Amino acid sequence: MRGPQQAHRLKASGIPPVHDTDARGRVVLMLQGAASQFHWGLGLALQARGARVIKVHLCAGEWVFWPGKAISYRGRRERWPHYVDDLMRTNGVTDLVLFGDCRDYHAQAILKARALGVRLHLFEEGYLRPHWITLEHHGVNDHSDFPRDPQLLLDEADRLGLPPKVHIYHDRFALRALWDVAWNANRLVGAIAYPHYRHHAVLHPVAEYAGWLRQFARQRKIAKRDEGELNALVESGAPYFVLPLQLDGDFQIRVHSDFRDMTEAAEAVFASFARAAPRDCRLMVKRHPFDVPLTDRRGQIEAMAARHGFADRLTFVESGDIVPFISESEGTLVVNSTSATFALSHGVPLMVLGRATYKIPGLAFQGSLDEFWTMGEPPDPKLWWAYRRVLLERTQINGGFFSPEGIAAAVAGASDRIIATPAPAVASVTP
Repeated sequence: MRGPQQAHRLKASGIPPVHDTDARGRVVLMLQGAASQFHWGLGLALQARGARVIKVHLCAGEWVFWPGKAISYRGRRERWPHYVDDLMRTNGVTDLVLFGDCRDYHAQAILKARALGVRLHLFEEGYLRPHWITLEHHGVNDHSDFPRDPQLLLDEADRLGLPPKVHIYHDRFALRALWDVAWNANRLVGAIAYPHYRHHAVLHPVAEYAGWLRQFARQRKIAKRDEGELNALVESGAPYFVLPLQLDGDFQIRVHSDFRDMTEAAEAVFASFARAAPRDCRLMVKRHPFDVPLTDRRGQIEAMAARHGFADRLTFVESGDIVPFISESEGTLVVNSTSATFALSHGVPLMVLGRATYKIPGLAFQGSLDEFWTMGEPPDPKLWWAYRRVLLERTQINGGFFSPEGIAAAVAGASDRIIATPAPAVASVTP
């Protein structure tokens, strides 16, 4: 896919063609990407720079966003590690590109790639949102090799100096929803072509979309009720803490915490709040914006608060911007949500219940959950600046997955970063 035809495809995708060949000799294996045109655009950009790109489809959903030549893996999951190992050895693969490192197929491929000394390029949604995507070379989220030592972060930030200019790229929810439906519809329709594929998501897409239709039908009622809840919270003048809920099926909960689901995490917070929080404080709980309303989350949270004896001190909201309320809170509690960055940027005490790169002395509270309600301290602003500066340099690409402009910027930045990544000095296997 070199020459005029490729240049035309690059132009049509909004990605400027690159004429240098600094990727010559690189063989890039691409597995599943986000439900977005980003993965295809990145493949074209790498090919334009001289790389050979091999794409493996694991299911029919990937047909939507990869219109070019690809290999289909139709075997059983237990045979996948042997297959991907043989594929990388036979083709002399030098680079592995994928989205998320916890999907079973991806986790197995990463282990094989490490053993062979293959460069890893692991994408995820931005740690700093919006306007960023994540690109790591060891692991994402808690699997990251990002430094956790405060002094190391301060020293590296001093060397780096001022952060780069940020360009604004807003993801388009309608486009994201359309692409998600297209990906899942193709996966289901084409399931007969991949009989042994096992999807990583917990919910079946039909149930998920039915839940969203129900949510849209109730949106006006929800917004009105939330407005009343928030007005009552403000008018009370009571100090309050914020708990942003996360998704039960998110790998952040399933892999990067010791909780089985978000309900178990909330149970721990509620029990501690009832036991140790000052009696004049309230607890504000915010539903995750992508939490599919298949269950009565409000009823569940209100019943939990009643069981712990503080139903009259609970504020539960489902919609709206949480940032202004985090900024005025006494403290914010997360398992490992990106909402933590809002607390850090506003100098709000932060309690981290799971595992995350920002669970660092000086940023997150290091004591027990019971102690946090009365002993939580604001983060060190200098350390927060250093953490953010180093995070941008090492892991973030300015752009997005769900807008044409964001994708074009992300492809350009990611292809540069991939080409600049040196080969591992020593091949190693990390369990």
